[in-house]
Amino acid sequence: MSILCIGQLVADIVVRPVDGMPFPGRTDPVGELQLLSGGCAANTAAALAKMGAAARVVAVVGTDPLGDAVLADLVAAGVELGGVIRDPSAATSACIVLIGTNGERSFLYRGGGNELLANRHVSDEVLKAARIVHVGGAMKLTDLDLADLMRRAKSLGRETSLDTDWDIHGNWMRKIERAMPNIDYFLTNEEEAAMLTGKEDFRAAAADLLARGPKAVAVKRGAHGSLLATRGGAEEFSAYRVPVFDTTCAGDSFVAGFLYGVSRGRPLDESMRLGNAAGALCTTQISHRAITGLEAVLGLMNGRAK
Repeated sequence: MSILCIGQLVADIVVRPVDGMPFPGRTDPVGELQLLSGGCAANTAAALAKMGAAARVVAVVGTDPLGDAVLADLVAAGVELGGVIRDPSAATSACIVLIGTNGERSFLYRGGGNELLANRHVSDEVLKAARIVHVGGAMKLTDLDLADLMRRAKSLGRETSLDTDWDIHGNWMRKIERAMPNIDYFLTNEEEAAMLTGKEDFRAAAADLLARGPKAVAVKRGAHGSLLATRGGAEEFSAYRVPVFDTTCAGDSFVAGFLYGVSRGRPLDESMRLGNAAGALCTTQISHRAITGLEAVLGLMNGRAK
């Protein structure tokens, strides 16, 4: 059975290196400019597929050239696209990704298909075909009723997970609170956890999120690793040290590694280490290009485990 990734599918225009904007009217050279598939759900599905999992995406994209390009990129990664809706009235959601010489990135986002994705696009048959139902980039999915979707998935006996993303609409907990009791694995990062809970300390934020219903909360902390909170307590996992080129898909790749472990019945601590390794490996090339297979992720884990 597959891992179903519902949510953001974006055309990423990746530019590197960008450490500042050119002086008005002038031109600065860059070394990289690529058009790639992006978005939390699509990135996680691509990394999962390359690790050997059966990964399927449900998303809305336009019939425009950007949509053509991102779907071709996902096909090349091995993602199953039967759940993607091509809407001629929509623009494909797009993002300009500006990557600094230190690998950190900033985004300029234009909405489109992501904001049109709704529960009617996700049939019970699609949910039944998955072992894990994952929502990627939940905070930008303005038309998706997360509470209803998670309830339906759980009623069909499926495990559920959700990854947050930065909320440009400012809804934060209002967007996800009713869904929390039906989320098995809640994944977020340190900054988003603070915005969701009002608690700056990531341990306190994780405890707050856990108390709202999930059976496990994972907090991504970049170079500081990650935290897993369950009813049995909290544990921190160290990051793997790698030369950083691009951090764009690191969080989505962490999710892929974690869900891969869960889908294979691995203990949560091992799944967290898989997540850390996939996230770290991802940063060594642009987008998720460094994740060439499960062996590459396991090689980092086995050779440089903390």
